[in-house]
Amino acid sequence: MKLYENVIIGNFLYTLGLNIGINKELPKYSSINLLQQTPADKALGDVLLEFPGVVRLIEFKNKKSNKEKEKTRLKLLEMALSGEDKMIDISRQIHWYIETEPSKDSCFNRIVPYLDAFDNEVHGEDTIEPYIEMIVQEINRPFDNSKHQDIKDYLKLIQMTQGSSSTGTGGLIINITEQGIRYVQITDLLDLRLNLKEFIIKAELDLESIMKLEQKKELKRTITQNYVRDHSREYR
Repeated sequence: MKLYENVIIGNFLYTLGLNIGINKELPKYSSINLLQQTPADKALGDVLLEFPGVVRLIEFKNKKSNKEKEKTRLKLLEMALSGEDKMIDISRQIHWYIETEPSKDSCFNRIVPYLDAFDNEVHGEDTIEPYIEMIVQEINRPFDNSKHQDIKDYLKLIQMTQGSSSTGTGGLIINITEQGIRYVQITDLLDLRLNLKEFIIKAELDLESIMKLEQKKELKRTITQNYVRDHSREYR
């Protein structure tokens, strides 16, 4: 039985959303970006998740797929991380590898830090459910913001090892307020790595820009309508 990676990813994201939704305290903002088959796939990975204080970059692979390119990517990353203990620690926290092996009865998964992707002695989780629960638990008790810059540096390092200075991909941030859910579009995934204060400032600036643009459009429409009305009277 062939189970495509995008089917696994879709169900993973749906289940993650369900588990987050049943909690009383929803994160004030979140960004869930499926990067598979986008320019950011090569630069970063398949899925990039961000919640207040929680970031996950995940690579999904079918066990039977050709992994030579992935092994090369890992080798380049290992070379870049050589001697960088702090970055290695960050990598093991946020960068993960999920390998699937479907059968008639179940879908076996090997879930390990990305650095252990091809280390056969590291087995990791065998189902996705506990891994999702772990993410939800961390969302409820996020890490210290002192690691925020380290995470930004790590994600930038991954891009550099793949010869990319930009993801070339935009994204969305979901903002949950008392008034409801609001989406904020961003032009580059680099903007996803914002803390809450920075996000609020950026969202307010984006909203202000949109409002100014709409005001200019409305003013232009009014001027045009007045011009047409005044000149139509002249020809009566």
